[in-house]
Amino acid sequence: MLKIIADDFGLADCINDGIIYLLTAGKINGAALMANGAAFDDAVTKIKSAAVSNLTIGAHLVLVEEKSLSGVTLPANYKIFFIKYLLGLIKLAEIEREARTQLDKIIRSGIQPQFINSHQHLHLLPGIINIIIKLAKEYNINYIRLVNEPFNFGVGKVRRKLPLLYLRWLSKLAANKIKQAKLSSNDLFIGFVNAGNLTKSYLEYANHISRQYPQATVELGCHPGFA
Repeated sequence: MLKIIADDFGLADCINDGIIYLLTAGKINGAALMANGAAFDDAVTKIKSAAVSNLTIGAHLVLVEEKSLSGVTLPANYKIFFIKYLLGLIKLAEIEREARTQLDKIIRSGIQPQFINSHQHLHLLPGIINIIIKLAKEYNINYIRLVNEPFNFGVGKVRRKLPLLYLRWLSKLAANKIKQAKLSSNDLFIGFVNAGNLTKSYLEYANHISRQYPQATVELGCHPGFA
């Protein structure tokens, strides 16, 4: 089964419009909402007025690049975050406080998140995944994204192949913890090695993977929007 999930819902009005268009047209299965996105209120208003049944809206937790909601200082980008994380300069208590604050804001808006993923996939890092699992159980969210895209030399951007190997390893570790917590996740992910360049051939590749593994949940992550 192929599930297409749009990230960055709430980042900008033009992104919200593109996501709403695809949701109402039945072209995607769900969207991940950014609580600290500049267009969060616009996204909530549009999703509540959209004529779509069985909406699947999740939480797109953002720990870099956007303004903190809890008052903690967030790194400017994922590279700085990762360096600080390796040096032990990222306080997990602050990560939990920020993630909790973002989830609370989404729920206060009247939307119950049905899944969790994150900007730059930082939720998969050791230590942080434990926090995400804890919050998922607490907030009754059953599904957490893994980024375990099949490694294919002929598909995607070459420069993203090495990071993919790392994300696959993190996803394997996370999958065991998610299963132990009696939560669910996708079996496979498509959308990392070609992020920002979602061509028709890449979409066909996602369909191919879904047909190749008919019993698996294959998630395609994408970032639609109107220019």
